[in-house]
Amino acid sequence: MHIERRNALAFFGEATLFGVGMVFVGFTTVLPQFVSRLTGSTVLVGLVIALAEGAWRLPQLAVARWLLPARRKKPWLTRAGLIARPAYLVLGIALWLGVGSQPEVALPLFLTLHGFMFLFLSVDHMVWWDVFAKAITSGRRGRVLGASTVARGVLAVGAGGLIAWLLGEGGPGFPHAYAALFSLTGILLLLSLGSWSLVVEPEEEPVPKPSPRAYLQQLIAVLRENRTFRSLLIVRLVSGFEGLALGFYVLLGTQVLGFSPAYVGVFAAVQTVGGIAAGLGLGLLSERAGIHRVIQVATAASASAPAVALLFLLTGLDAHHLFAFLYAWVFAAIGLSLSANFIGFANGAVELAPTGQRGVYIGLFSTLSGLAVIPPVLGGWVLARSSYGVLLALTACLALLGHALSWRLDPIGGRASPPVRPGPTAPL
Repeated sequence: MHIERRNALAFFGEATLFGVGMVFVGFTTVLPQFVSRLTGSTVLVGLVIALAEGAWRLPQLAVARWLLPARRKKPWLTRAGLIARPAYLVLGIALWLGVGSQPEVALPLFLTLHGFMFLFLSVDHMVWWDVFAKAITSGRRGRVLGASTVARGVLAVGAGGLIAWLLGEGGPGFPHAYAALFSLTGILLLLSLGSWSLVVEPEEEPVPKPSPRAYLQQLIAVLRENRTFRSLLIVRLVSGFEGLALGFYVLLGTQVLGFSPAYVGVFAAVQTVGGIAAGLGLGLLSERAGIHRVIQVATAASASAPAVALLFLLTGLDAHHLFAFLYAWVFAAIGLSLSANFIGFANGAVELAPTGQRGVYIGLFSTLSGLAVIPPVLGGWVLARSSYGVLLALTACLALLGHALSWRLDPIGGRASPPVRPGPTAPL
């Protein structure tokens, strides 16, 4: 088998298994419901998303510098995965053993394992994208990402049905339903490492690790001299305010609009259908029209979610109304947006990175994007002191601003895009 085809299948398998596993602990569906059931705190619901975002994004600049001299980076993801990917399985076992009946123990254990998992994911992310860029040629990356998005979306529809049964009236109830969900996630994340083991990493000349001062100069030079990268980062930060309401749509549905807890599984399934739609078209769109077009689609979708939820509140629509099915669009839009962010923002940072500097670009983009930890916590604070209406209106306005800014992006990738020029450097 040709090495690139083998690598494409290995990356497809790893991303698919990892993605399906994470459906069972969906940040916008399962985890908000779990934390709300455990504590009833809206601020803690936002903290769960913020903790994950901060734990995997903020360390990436340091991780990128640490990995620069490594000739082969694949073993670093393998080690990090073996350490951290069982975290949710450990939590599931603890819930099976009765920890769920003691919120004062269950909550700290959950936050610790949740944060631990995503802290090591900072290494996963850096290595995954670096090896992906070396192992898969630029013209095929969008196709591989799109195919993986479709596959995990199709599988996740079935996962959504299982979630609906576990959290519904006929399921095992709290906390055993969540014990099953966390355990399934842990098992699938470990299986994804098996697919990762099949990747053949091309060797690349290592880059000497710069001193902290030289590294800082290099980062500043990237931001100062690469206008397209700078614009990409600005759009990501502004559009990241979609996170204000991201953890609260499922609570609005179940606590205000009258949807039963079983609908959490339905919402999860619908969200994955949105991801399927994204995977079917956006991978091809990125190759033909450019990654900047994918980002425009992503930001439009993210702006539509709070707009539709706000429409339900303003018009008095609820779960018993003839048009209640329209609330599903909120989760379809989230799925489309999240998938497009993967094919768009993350892929865009890789596309703009010159050879030898991918780690620097990925780490810089991810770390500065770590400011996205603020909106989820801020959203919980806003909701605790105002109302869902205020939260959704604020989210919609900021998401629309992010979409408007996306139209100022220069072309990134695609057939008409100019080749990436050598990036700025600083003395090492």
